[in-house]
Formats: sequence, C-alpha cells, structure tokens
Amino acid sequence: MIFLQKKDLLMRRKALEQTLQTTPRLNLFQGFFQAALKNNLPIAIWRLPNQDTQNVVVDLSGQAQQMKLDLEESRPGFAFSRFLNPHLKQTYFLNADVHYSTKLDTIQYLTPPHALDNQWHQSQQRFLQAFEATLEAAPASPVHPKTPTPNRLHIASETDYSQLVHRGVEAIKAGLFKKVVLSRAKSVDLPANFDHVQTFMKLCQRYANALVYLVYVPEIGLWMGATPETLISTDDQQQFRTIALAGTQAHNHELPLSHTAWMQKEIEEQAMVSRYIINCFKKIRLREFEEVGPKTVIAGNLVHLCTRFKVDMQAVNFAELGTVMLDLLHPTSAVCGMPKETSQEFILQHEHYDRAFYSGFIGPVNITQATHIFVNLRCMQLLGNQAILYAGAGITEDSIPMREWHETEMKCKTMLDIIQ
Repeated sequence: MIFLQKKDLLMRRKALEQTLQTTPRLNLFQGFFQAALKNNLPIAIWRLPNQDTQNVVVDLSGQAQQMKLDLEESRPGFAFSRFLNPHLKQTYFLNADVHYSTKLDTIQYLTPPHALDNQWHQSQQRFLQAFEATLEAAPASPVHPKTPTPNRLHIASETDYSQLVHRGVEAIKAGLFKKVVLSRAKSVDLPANFDHVQTFMKLCQRYANALVYLVYVPEIGLWMGATPETLISTDDQQQFRTIALAGTQAHNHELPLSHTAWMQKEIEEQAMVSRYIINCFKKIRLREFEEVGPKTVIAGNLVHLCTRFKVDMQAVNFAELGTVMLDLLHPTSAVCGMPKETSQEFILQHEHYDRAFYSGFIGPVNITQATHIFVNLRCMQLLGNQAILYAGAGITEDSIPMREWHETEMKCKTMLDIIQ
C-alpha cells in the first residue's frame, strides 16, 4: 500500500514540476497558500532583505511543534516565537516538509523520520492534489484562514498611550531602569477585496530592506509583516551577524541619508542597544567581533540608526554561537528595555494587553544552509475582516509622550499603507 502511494506521489511530483515552469509567481504562491488552508496545514511564505528570491514551506504534520531551537542541529524549517517565551522552549517550528524557492524553481520534499507513516504520505497526497487544483483554476470561493480566539487585546487611545509613556518616564527618573519599550495595538478594517498573497507581494515591492513574511499556523492564526531588524544570522561560511537598530524618524526622500540629523534621545537609545549586544558577547567571553556603525539606514517610510556586528565562528571556534546568542539576546533592549528584567516586568504590568508574536522573533532556519532570525516588528495579526497592527517606541527620560505616539503612528503606516 505504501509502495503504491509513494509511486503515485513520484508521478504527481514529476507532472507538477512541468507546471511550475509556466505558472506566474503570484498564482504559484496563491496555490500553495490555498492548498495549505484547505488542508489546515501550517505554512510560511517569506523573502529576505535585499533579495528577489521568495520561499514557501509547508508542514505536512498539520501542527507546528513547540520546542527550544538548536540552530546547529535543527531540520530545515521556519521559526515563530512570541515576545514572552521563557527559556525559548515555546518557539513554534514549521518543518520544511515541502519547500519551494523561486531561485531554484523546483519543489523540494524533506522526508521526515516517520516517512513510512501512512498518514504523512496521505497528507502530502492531499496537499499536492489541492495545489494542482488551485493552479488549474482559481477557486470560485477561496478558502479563508481560520480565526482563533484573539489574544488579550486592548486598543489604546492617544490618551491611554501618552499616560503609559508618562508612567515609563517617571519610572526611569525614579531609577527603576534606563529604558523601556512601550507598545500598543491598533485595529483597522480590511477592504472587502483583501488578498493575503497579493498583499505579501506588495510588501515585497515596497520594502526591499526588510524580511517580508506571511505565516499561518492553525492554532495561532495568520500574521504578516515587513521587519528590518536582524536578531541573529548564520551562513555556510560560518559568519554570525546581528544588528543594533533603534532611533526612528520619517524618511525624507529629498535628503541624503548622510545628512540625517539625530537628537540626543535617539542617539542614546541606539547606544543602549549596541551596549546590550556587546554585554552579551562579554557574557560568553567573546572579544573577536567586527562592529560597524552607527549609520542611518532606510526601513520603508522610516529611517533608523543601525550598528552591525559580525563574528567569524570558525576563527573563534564557536560553532554554537547562533543558538547561544539567540538565548542571550531575546528579548533585546530594542523591544524590551534596559535592564531587561525590570523593564519587562514594567511592560507586563502596564501595557494591559498581550503582545503575542509582536516583538517576538521569526525567520527561516537552515534553509539552503543558512539561518536568518528577525525581530518581529512592523507586523499585523489578521482576524477575519480586521487587522491588528502593532508598534512600539523606546522610552528614555527625555521622551515626550506626544512624540512617542506619533512615532508609533509612523510605524503602523508600514502595514496601513499596504492595506489601504
């Protein structure tokens, strides 16, 4: 029985390869997305910064595992973590049972350890059938993602958020911490003709310098974003990278980046994030690293201050650096504050809502021998005909509540401009 299933799968795969060559990219990804939804399978679609290659992975098990990532030993897949993730043991991981890349223009199938399991082969068969059917003719009634019960949500008004910032500034002046990142949620209606994959493609065109993603996990729901901040990155050349990204202002297209003026508040805020990374290096006695910056960088409609760090893992004989630094860095001072423990406690006591996956981390793991994990910023949660947008601002003793509100409004525009 299993032999017949495998033979049928091989024939179906071969026929499908020919179809890939002649199908427009948008239709292909809509096919993957609709086939995953129809079979209630986890799916992740993404494009890395400054690349044209778009990827998709589908987990045929039907549910993403919750686990602690070991980047050096992990199977290829896609990671998705909440802001609150004690010891990183509750990271959702989508196995790349099916992986398609526009660069290779072929579907790769990763056989899991339980490949002889009849249920797994049936899942692959059903997925490929649904995928083929979608490519042959767009469904008259597209399948819509299931909407789980939303996380504890509070939509803060300008007054609410200003009062929150004021409390943060008072806590800083009282010596509780040096910086805290305070966020809020914003609810907007989706247009009647909203299309998830088309919106993903628009984000790719608009935000070249960001990780653009679309993720669906049945028990989590659907999230989408365009985030500029690398948390950790490793490649087959044994190079480790991370960045310190902080300070925000609107991008003036008429002004060269080198002429961007920064105020003391933003400069100090960015310096804190850089010091946080260096302190993490010190904890593991790592002294051999390259540091470049800070420099002004573009992130969509905004500009930030950015310092880049690089480590040659082979030269320092530290192959596990990616996993170790992920544990140390998350949540960074760019999304939490300094010191981490006291600022996080303030956030949990005073924000009055669950950030969920906003300011968590996200990205491909061991795909084409590289891992790229990003801080989940500039994102939205899709709940039926509504989108929940998330944004935050770094608060220091120099913060002015009205300005911090406007900064979060600017950050929300990354998603809002695409929706509208």
